[in-house]
Amino acid sequence: MVVQIPLKYKTSSGAISAVISSILEARNLIIICGAGVSVSAGIPDFRSSQGLFTTGALSKDLLDANVWKTTTKASSLCKTLAQMHQKCSQASPTPFHLALKMLDEEGGLLRVYTQNIDLLESKAGLSFGIPQMHSLQEMPRCIPLHGTLETLACIKCCYQSPLHLHVSTLATGCLPLCPACEQIEHERRMSHKRPRASGTLIPTIVLYGQTHPAGDNLAQAILSDADGDYTKAKPDVLLVAGTSLKIPGVIAAVHKFAQVVHSQESRSEYRSIYLDKKPPSSKWDDVLMLGSQVTYRFLLNI
Repeated sequence: MVVQIPLKYKTSSGAISAVISSILEARNLIIICGAGVSVSAGIPDFRSSQGLFTTGALSKDLLDANVWKTTTKASSLCKTLAQMHQKCSQASPTPFHLALKMLDEEGGLLRVYTQNIDLLESKAGLSFGIPQMHSLQEMPRCIPLHGTLETLACIKCCYQSPLHLHVSTLATGCLPLCPACEQIEHERRMSHKRPRASGTLIPTIVLYGQTHPAGDNLAQAILSDADGDYTKAKPDVLLVAGTSLKIPGVIAAVHKFAQVVHSQESRSEYRSIYLDKKPPSSKWDDVLMLGSQVTYRFLLNI
């Protein structure tokens, strides 16, 4: 059974109250969210009718891992990311993001896994970041799956720098040189050593086809949450919001958590909830609708 509530019924359906109750009553709620939850903050998504890919404002090939190898594409992406950084910096958390903080304060939120790079979850007050393997017991409440627009990192060394310091350079279509590499090169020249090329700083976002630098940490965090390693209880409700579920890693995470929430007893009427303007592909029915449970496709303008 799948319940669909058209937009015009969003304030009058009793089913919405049941969905909200399931979220509020969850003891270990997992949320996986995408670009759709930030649209009302003025940050465009990618695949909707007004999305960056759909309107042609951003070509998908600019988000390929090989983009930095092509001068013209790299220049275009630099300019785009400078604009995106400005939008993200000016944006405020949406009601959705503020609700995440409320759920956290109420104690029912286990984890938020966000595909977004805008840092709005952090602005809303959630602890935020990549978990460290040696301290998974103290994981941040929100984990970014695809990096953020907060920092730049050198492609040759481990140096990192706040992105906001280099927006003007990115806006010209150029990647800034790594100051740590430049310092080393200065010292080499002073010692009459053979010069070497300095590294450049690139945004710490994860592109298509790129191996996530903290992939092992993320995989371990997902498995730990799914198995209830540190809460002593497994997730009981899964909320998937604002995403069209196209990214392989996100698909795998949704599969994992959906299996977990439907494998145990729960007091929630709805265990897996999909929140977006449009329903997901029908191929998700068997994933989100396990056993006799109800998946609720919650079609609201986030």
